[in-house]
Amino acid sequence: MKYKKTKTNDSTVRWPIHAALFISLVLFLFIIQCKITNSDNGSGNGGGENGNNNNNGYQYPANFSFVKVPNPLSGDNPLYPLQAMNTPEIGKSFKDHHFSTKLTRVTQINGINGRHEYSRFDPFNSDKSMIVLLDDSGDYNVYKTDSMPYNSQDNFVRKTNNIEDPRWDNDNPNLLWGLTDFKIVRDNITTGARETIKDFAADSRIKPIISAEPDIFRVTVRQEGEASHDRRFWAFILQGSKDDYRPRYVFCWDRQEDKITGIYKIPKNESDIDWVGMSFNGNWVLIGGMNENSGNLKGFIMANKQLSQFHRIDHSTSHSDVGLDIDGNEVIVMQNSRTDYIDLVPLDLKTKPILDAGGSYRGTNRIPLVRLFYADDSPHGFSAGVHISCNTPGYCVVSTHITPDEQDKNWLDRAHIIIKLDPDNPRVFYLAKVYNTYREYWEETHATITKDGSRIVWASNWNQDVGSEKMFLMQLDMPPNWKSLLDNR
Repeated sequence: MKYKKTKTNDSTVRWPIHAALFISLVLFLFIIQCKITNSDNGSGNGGGENGNNNNNGYQYPANFSFVKVPNPLSGDNPLYPLQAMNTPEIGKSFKDHHFSTKLTRVTQINGINGRHEYSRFDPFNSDKSMIVLLDDSGDYNVYKTDSMPYNSQDNFVRKTNNIEDPRWDNDNPNLLWGLTDFKIVRDNITTGARETIKDFAADSRIKPIISAEPDIFRVTVRQEGEASHDRRFWAFILQGSKDDYRPRYVFCWDRQEDKITGIYKIPKNESDIDWVGMSFNGNWVLIGGMNENSGNLKGFIMANKQLSQFHRIDHSTSHSDVGLDIDGNEVIVMQNSRTDYIDLVPLDLKTKPILDAGGSYRGTNRIPLVRLFYADDSPHGFSAGVHISCNTPGYCVVSTHITPDEQDKNWLDRAHIIIKLDPDNPRVFYLAKVYNTYREYWEETHATITKDGSRIVWASNWNQDVGSEKMFLMQLDMPPNWKSLLDNR
């Protein structure tokens, strides 16, 4: 038998020639198989590798482009069915099968603690170095984002200290704003230090109200409202425990002047209010009244900061978010319960509500963006619910959530989309298909876009253990030139 000799230091290692040839053949076949496995197995634009099987993760190819929705005002657009796919590995980027966007699972399952709060709020701080996630105690957990899963013990920074509505500072990545009792507070997440920005229990106009009605126990935005973007103007409800915890007063505060600009005492027949907050630039107080109210707060209301002028702009309050259109005008993007569209609603006294089911848009100053084709008798009927996120000026993301009892028949079922808020020419693009099914509230996706538009995150159970609220977070990284890509379509 002949041997192949290999010199290693001063010793001689002998290998049979046949064994060497066999090993070479095995290595060759292994390399070929790896290339086949990593090839593009999904349909969609842009080409590139399927990052789910690529140790380096999927990266956007140079020729990537977004897929435009041909006619978002139609109930019937191209349907992209969900492709079978295993639960993704944490931290390994892959491409959406149809739209070639970059997706990554970024948290591990820990009940609801692996997910963010809601579609309207950016969970990342200003430099994306930390994220705030739910904690089932009612507080929130803050984690670093240096590594994945974000919610690993190594990334844990601290738990928030008895605050509601935690919102990151626009500029300082260490500061987190929130509400506690009658106070606006600002916490330094790195040091744990707390600064009280305003204690309304000591305010000369609010203190007498609290003293006269001692069951009033907090200021609140009802979990959905926000201050103006610069945090100068704030709108709040004073909530009491009597009468089934109904709202008692709504008021507006100017932080720069430390001044209450207006207070409105809420009659019982006007107290069905979903949320209160400010418009993006702080020009209007927004009051999410319901149609069942009467008087000044019947329907969705925009009011002046003195709370002396009330203007109804929608039949009732539905899923929505405040923002700016592409021209910098203040808007709210809202689901229209009378027409089954998602509307671009200018915050302008010229804007009028549509009060009748199926009513006309003529003369209302509002713009339909996307049709929600709720039609049980149609093979294309829409079956999901929606949430809206307008954190990036000029754009909004619409996410969907569907129950296991419904079939995804419509183009928007199990899909997320992005809308360019151009009043003259609004455009809609697909973002990703959604591997999620819900029974419980915290199983809804609630996709949210960051303030700079670089990331979109949503909750997912990957259609598994539905009803048990075992959630993790999916992240879509937008390409750096995403705005210009949308402009070119």
